Amino acid sequence: MKTQEIPQFFSAGILREPQNLIIDRIPLWPLADYGDDDLVLIEVGACGVCGSDYRYYLGENPWSQHTLGRFVPNPPNIVLGHEYAGVVVKVLHQRNKHLLGKRVAPICSKTCGRCEMCLSGRSRLCPNTVHMGHGQGWGDRDFFPGAYGRYAPAWGSSCFEVPDHVGLDEAAMMDILAVCVHVAHMGDIQPGRPILTIGAGPAGNGVAQAALALGASQAVLLDRSPLALSIADQQKIGITLNTSNMADDEVVEQLRHIAPSGFGTVFDTVGNAASISLGLDVLGKAGTLVNLAVHDEPIPFNFMKLGSERKIVTSCNFEVGDYPLALSWLAAGRFRVKEWLTPVALHSLPSLFHQVTTEKEKSVFKLVIDPTLEPTR
Repeated sequence: MKTQEIPQFFSAGILREPQNLIIDRIPLWPLADYGDDDLVLIEVGACGVCGSDYRYYLGENPWSQHTLGRFVPNPPNIVLGHEYAGVVVKVLHQRNKHLLGKRVAPICSKTCGRCEMCLSGRSRLCPNTVHMGHGQGWGDRDFFPGAYGRYAPAWGSSCFEVPDHVGLDEAAMMDILAVCVHVAHMGDIQPGRPILTIGAGPAGNGVAQAALALGASQAVLLDRSPLALSIADQQKIGITLNTSNMADDEVVEQLRHIAPSGFGTVFDTVGNAASISLGLDVLGKAGTLVNLAVHDEPIPFNFMKLGSERKIVTSCNFEVGDYPLALSWLAAGRFRVKEWLTPVALHSLPSLFHQVTTEKEKSVFKLVIDPTLEPTR
């Protein structure tokens, strides 16, 4: 069931091993060999570079650390990329034939539906999840599927049609936007109370937008990156604070001036001892601190800071229901992502990954791969 001639080989961004990302030609994904007739083939129109992709590049496994609570070594030859949108060009089963030629944003993972987590409504924590761009759940493969390339698999049952007025580059942000919806819900947003995001990158920016959509009275975003703060300012999300030349007690003083009764929710996208301590210092009574970045390190803190019904939670992935809600907010303009995006060619990725993971100051906010772009000379 093909709508066009599909090549048997294509160029892809392959993580051979930590800090070894290459562009090479690989065989087209053998959909029929994966044992799942729900799979379809997407001609990728855009693929975002997620912050977790940089962590994979550096040798971490953020999916296992967040979902399983432990590190699992990554296999070689992962084709990275799980934030993607495009056009369905091939299906395996007749039930998905209606998707042929449709512009879609796919959910990048599939859970088992049988484990304790799935049966209890916590499928986001399914240990048997199969992931695009993460190397998880595929068994032994020469190349593990992802969307850094012209073609990528997806599951037809979780492909969502993209409205005509939404660009594929915007739709490629759906994965992180669904995560942001879930994070905001984990934060127990209290209407009329302000929220704080520690970190104003794509996750912090998106979470702030989601929190405002859920009724937060005001958003405050902290960062040391002038670029991240300037984008939040362009979008008029809320108050931005550059902490690069501020002592910790000065940051706390300014935040207490902004929110004398504390913040109803603090979202920590950094996840180290200093950021958690800061978040607890300005968290209001009955407030929630949500940690988005779990790292394998002990973090001591004064337990008294959790008095007055304050709590710390972590957030992991998203539930299927978060995805259509995020898409409806994107279509309605409640999520804005255009200001985030810097289009890049696939062949530029190896040098860009080295640059982003070694630079002291952020020079790009959110890269989005356009597979039709040629590399600049």
